[in-house]
Amino acid sequence: MNNYGETIKKIRVGKGFSQKYVSNNICTQGNFSKFELGENKDIKHSTLSEFLVRIETSYEEFRYIDNGYTMPLRDEIINNFYNQTYNNSEKLLQLQQSCISFLKEFPEDKLINKINIIIKSLAILANTNDIHYAKLLAEPIWEELSRRDNLYLSDIFLLNSILYIFPIETAVEMKTFAFRHIEKYKNFQNINRIKINFLINLSLLYLKNNDYNMALKQLENSIELCKIEKHFINLSICYIRKGICLNNMGKCGLYWSHKGMNMLEVLDQFDLLSILKTEVEKYSNYIV
Repeated sequence: MNNYGETIKKIRVGKGFSQKYVSNNICTQGNFSKFELGENKDIKHSTLSEFLVRIETSYEEFRYIDNGYTMPLRDEIINNFYNQTYNNSEKLLQLQQSCISFLKEFPEDKLINKINIIIKSLAILANTNDIHYAKLLAEPIWEELSRRDNLYLSDIFLLNSILYIFPIETAVEMKTFAFRHIEKYKNFQNINRIKINFLINLSLLYLKNNDYNMALKQLENSIELCKIEKHFINLSICYIRKGICLNNMGKCGLYWSHKGMNMLEVLDQFDLLSILKTEVEKYSNYIV
């Protein structure tokens, strides 16, 4: 294990905790002192976890502090990848460069390798619209994950990121497969975010296939979750696509599309607004 003792000491002293308090019933004060001095690096992860509980610090915050109040590159890649709202060519290139930089030092990291492949696939789709080649790159990831008895959060995020590269039938299978495993995480933090992303991505596939009833069903479910989680950017996307669906179903959808666009303007999401205006014009046949 890395020498985390110095960071533990920094936090402990900053919070005014004594060595006796932090080490009590975990280890001897002498061993704890050696750990803080870097003389005892061989401690179990469970012991470190107990120290962190005692100094009232999450593991994520501890790693952030230990890395000089910056996110470690691996965590930064994963965080940026999971939090992408839409495919932006410039951001995809930045992410790809980060992956390449990380993999030079840690070439065996399976998750970052998968993310790197998916970013290549998404970049191809964004820049050339060659969905066949994009699918060719992403297909082995789906094949691997589909054989698993259990999916974990990183697997579920990967599935969501490649969902709309595949035909609608495969995408629905992915969503059903993922949601079955998401259910185990129903009380886990921010789990609704991944549900929202699945539903929004699936809605676009239904739009492309002119299945407006099914697209609207995904969007209505997503809208409820967005309101609960106060995810206003995603809520805006849902409103705009709801307007597209209603318009194609012979109903007045302009109210919802304009509502979503106005929200994006307020949120200064002008790049996303431009993309969605193009969507409205493409799938609703009217200029905005």
